[in-house]
Amino acid sequence: MTVETDPVSAAETTDRPVTCAVTAVESVTPEIRIVRMRPVHGESFAYRAGQYARVAFGGFDERDYSIASRPVPGDPELAFHIRNMGGGGPSQYVADNLAVGERVSVRGPFGATYLRPEKPGPILAICGGSGLAPMTAIVAEALAMGLTQPIHLYFGARRERDIYMEDHFRTLAEQHPNFAFTPVLSDPDGPTDRRTGFIHQAAAADTPTLQGCVAYLAGPPPMVEAAAAMCRDHGMAETDIHADAFIGEAERRQRDGAV
Repeated sequence: MTVETDPVSAAETTDRPVTCAVTAVESVTPEIRIVRMRPVHGESFAYRAGQYARVAFGGFDERDYSIASRPVPGDPELAFHIRNMGGGGPSQYVADNLAVGERVSVRGPFGATYLRPEKPGPILAICGGSGLAPMTAIVAEALAMGLTQPIHLYFGARRERDIYMEDHFRTLAEQHPNFAFTPVLSDPDGPTDRRTGFIHQAAAADTPTLQGCVAYLAGPPPMVEAAAAMCRDHGMAETDIHADAFIGEAERRQRDGAV
């Protein structure tokens, strides 16, 4: 089975790269860095919460990274969650060498997995690993817009050390009664009080019917496929399932016609 991801909206995408300066690099797990940057020279970068951009770090070819910040008028800061994939590529460069002040190229936005505020149904956000990035933007935008329907974010990680931004989401849950955050460990390295198992099964157990809900999914393809199938099986309309599966560089190049 293949998850059909939302198509790129050509009308909202520009091939003109925007030059940004790195303002912060934060290590949040052994593999993931949160990188913040701002456009320079008075440039701007318009996007919707949940979209992704193509970013070129350190002289490497550009890669696709979801934007973790929500678009805020007057605040052009962009945030990305970069998972170190090793192999001497751009993600390893970010983990080991990226410095504050460095210039990077950002192009986009791409993708149609963005918040649909006109949808009145409950919001189900399911993500794994650095797939938390677009969900961070979607949740922030939904709450900032004052959406009142239930919003539940499920975050899948392998082990305790892979959970990040928990304090941020716990604070949001305290401030917004309609928001809930549930981390789920798939391979805990010891006894735990947390939810365990497959993330899509945890979401299904909490909400037996998903009719009328809207889902946003991001992360490894097997997780996204399983979560999308669960949503359909529990009554969600196909048109209300918005998914971005994270793919490898070879797959990306084939998708984009580079090979």
